[in-house]
Amino acid sequence: MGNAASCAASIISNGAIKVLFCNGSTHIYTKPVKAADLMLDNPGHFVCDSTTLKVGYRIHGLTAEEELERRQLYFLLPMELLYSVLTHEEMSSLNYKATKALKYASFNNLGKIFPVCMFPSDAKTSEKMAGSTSVDSVERYVKQRSWKPALETIVETAS
Repeated sequence: MGNAASCAASIISNGAIKVLFCNGSTHIYTKPVKAADLMLDNPGHFVCDSTTLKVGYRIHGLTAEEELERRQLYFLLPMELLYSVLTHEEMSSLNYKATKALKYASFNNLGKIFPVCMFPSDAKTSEKMAGSTSVDSVERYVKQRSWKPALETIVETAS
């Protein structure tokens, strides 16, 4: 349950860097960009790698000199969230914004590339999650993607 975001895929077409702003807009960079460049353009915000976000853990930002990697999705979040513990509601909100941004992306329909566990392709599900503050709905959504192996006894016969 705590690692709902750990399954976030880092697949962006053509090796681009995608940054999702807290207002829901996205920027795509095809040339190398440093976290400092984004933070200077957006004072009061920090850059966070989407693959490091986990419910119940602190949100860590990139250092200013770190260069954003290609084929990665980053969030530009307000400074108030830096080192705060990520809640289910915040994760749902980020999932909703990412889903919306990816669904309406003008290139290669990236909403179908990302796994369902991080970015649900069904808009109704993501709207329901974003509007819901219930932990049960998030737990139920996360459990849909769980997998348990079927362990059966192997019966050997004498030859």
